Amino acid sequence: MADEYEKMMKEMQKKMMEQMGIVMPEDIEDAYMEQAMAQQAAAAQMTGMSPDALTALMNEAMGEAMSGMNFDFGDGEDEDDADLAAFIEANPVPAEYDRLLPIGALLIGTWGEPYETLAITSEPEEVAYALENGWGIESREDGIKMLESLMKGRHANSFKERHEAMKAGRFDEVDGEDADDYNLSVEGITEALSLPKSLVDNCETLLAWDLERVGYLARLFYKIGYISEDEAWDWIKKAAVESKNTFNSWEEYIVSLLIGRGFAMGVAPEPYMVALDLLTDRRDFLDARPISNL
Repeated sequence: MADEYEKMMKEMQKKMMEQMGIVMPEDIEDAYMEQAMAQQAAAAQMTGMSPDALTALMNEAMGEAMSGMNFDFGDGEDEDDADLAAFIEANPVPAEYDRLLPIGALLIGTWGEPYETLAITSEPEEVAYALENGWGIESREDGIKMLESLMKGRHANSFKERHEAMKAGRFDEVDGEDADDYNLSVEGITEALSLPKSLVDNCETLLAWDLERVGYLARLFYKIGYISEDEAWDWIKKAAVESKNTFNSWEEYIVSLLIGRGFAMGVAPEPYMVALDLLTDRRDFLDARPISNL
């Protein structure tokens, strides 16, 4: 059963990436699957279900999800694009804030949400569930504390020594899993995104991972009423100022973000899919909002 689940996960993942014309390094695909299987084992332990029973349940759910998915480009995609365009038009961004939109765009993009607006299409119940179960955030107070912590470099400070050791090749000073995540992140950046290795070598801080999460959480908190629209833009503006002062380009920002994400959560295809979209097909979105203008 576990082998069946793994096969289905890989098939689903590959189809999603093929849609976007993305070829991920095999090492990243394999690492992603290892993490998924580890999470499944942990879930089995927490629920008290046997791994086989949980696998059967997930297979059923996965099968239903896949049966409802349309992996072909065509009329369905045109309808989705039209719906998204209508949503963006119905939720305009004030002109003075438009330049701030890239902050949080990559992470919100992993939800399939639009880059061009503060509003998101997800239901409030979905957002609240994700915040409670993924972040432990259940109130406005919890949310503000997290935003404040991220603005102080919550993860950048924690990862600083490990990052410096990795860059210097001192792999014996870090946990083997951290070394693997770093190497996979570098591979994804240089191969999947075709960015120069010099951006990795010259990356001095992983602060973008914290700042991106500020922009991401501001959107989620606004959706469920933890903060007002004005407050959301204020937090995004704070993150934007730090981004402008720290990074010279969106490429530098994205490299910092992805390496930080690797240390924090391991390597998965979705952030690289969105990063590639931003750097290629939707490059106009970033070019219209240069980091120097934040």
